[in-house]
Amino acid sequence: MKIWMLIALMLLSGQANASNRTAVNMSLAEQLGTVAGLAYACDAGKSLEDYELISSRFLANTAETDEKEQQAYESYASSKLRAFKMHNEKPQMSCADILKRFKAMKIFKFVVYADGSIKTSEGKLLKPKRPVKMQKQKKK
Repeated sequence: MKIWMLIALMLLSGQANASNRTAVNMSLAEQLGTVAGLAYACDAGKSLEDYELISSRFLANTAETDEKEQQAYESYASSKLRAFKMHNEKPQMSCADILKRFKAMKIFKFVVYADGSIKTSEGKLLKPKRPVKMQKQKKK
C-alpha cells in the first residue's frame, strides 16, 4: 500500500508526470485516480471537479476502443478509492501540502472544448472518438 502513496507523492511533486509511466508500471488511469483520491481526501473542491473533467476527457480521448476506455475508468475509480482510504487511515503528507501541489499540476493548463476535445499544456489537441456535447457549466 505504501507504494501507492509514494507514487502519488511523486506525481504531486512533479517527479512523475501524466505522460510517463512510473517505475512500478502504474497505468496512466491509476496515476490520475491516485492523485484524485488524495485531492478528494483533502477536500479540493472546485479544483477536483476541474481535474476530474480533464482526466475523464483525457482517458476517453486517448483510449483506442470503448472497452479500453471503460477499463481505464474502472482503474481510475479503484485507484481513487484506494488513495482516499489510505490517506484517511494513515496520511503521509498534510492536506495543505497535497492541495498546494495538486493545484500547481500541469493538468490544470489543459483546455476542454465544447465538443469534448482537449488541448494539453504542450499544445497537443486530443479529439474524442465521436463528438460529445459538454454541459455549459463544465466548459472551459
